[in-house]
Amino acid sequence: DISDPETIAAILSENDLDEAVLTPGIDAAVPRYAENTDLCLENGVFGAPFYVVGGEKFWGQDRLDFLDWHLGKG
Repeated sequence: DISDPETIAAILSENDLDEAVLTPGIDAAVPRYAENTDLCLENGVFGAPFYVVGGEKFWGQDRLDFLDWHLGKG
């Protein structure tokens, strides 16, 4: 469970990485993650990958051609 701080600490330790270097980044990411989650819910995002461009929604790897077309039509 990579959302568990103890798991993250163990992974860092096993790879000789200093947990103190990563912790500030994690702490800073928490509010951004919450903001992005709210934005996704507001825009009706329900899967990944999901793109919203100019109000148009594109969901799924198989829709990237449509997204490419949409971006190029301007």
